[in-house]
Amino acid sequence: MNLKIKTLVTALVTLFIVSSVTAQKKKDLDIKTNLVLTYAAKDPKGNKVLLPLEIKEMNDKKVTLAYSMINGEKKISGQWVISNEGLNSGTYFNWQPLNPGEVRILPKDQTIFCVSKKFFDEIKSKKTAKYDDKSFELKNLPKGKEIKIDGKEVDAIYVAEKGGESKYWILNNRDLPFIINSAGGDGPAFKLIRVN
Repeated sequence: MNLKIKTLVTALVTLFIVSSVTAQKKKDLDIKTNLVLTYAAKDPKGNKVLLPLEIKEMNDKKVTLAYSMINGEKKISGQWVISNEGLNSGTYFNWQPLNPGEVRILPKDQTIFCVSKKFFDEIKSKKTAKYDDKSFELKNLPKGKEIKIDGKEVDAIYVAEKGGESKYWILNNRDLPFIINSAGGDGPAFKLIRVN
């Protein structure tokens, strides 16, 4: 191979590697205690509501999420406690109405605002898994539907219900696979808009 072709090939390979690495850089959320994830949601009347969700506690026994939601003059705050069993192998969401001041200890088969590690592992390895008695498929993220925080795309996987309307964007983090966006289906519609 002559020197000019060799130089051109080297330049093209370097350009390909640099563009690949740049394209793969996504915002990693450092999931830890005291992190606050703020969601925008809609109340039953269609009004926009902000829902800050703080990780109060995260250990090998449980994850405690504290929320405080202001809707007009009404403020609802409380906590959800996800057991280690729920986080590891839960199969249902707990979308029951909020009760002011409640510390809700979720049953061992339930999670909220996240899926279980079992679902996360299965959907990534087999491309299909069940949650809430619904079958989901791992799909390519639709163009233009990425979730961005501070102008940077969040590293997430996208799952859609087979033959249904539910769609979830799930943080690509096995320790706590948070749902960062939802669309369709029976549960609430919400989207992560800020992390601090």
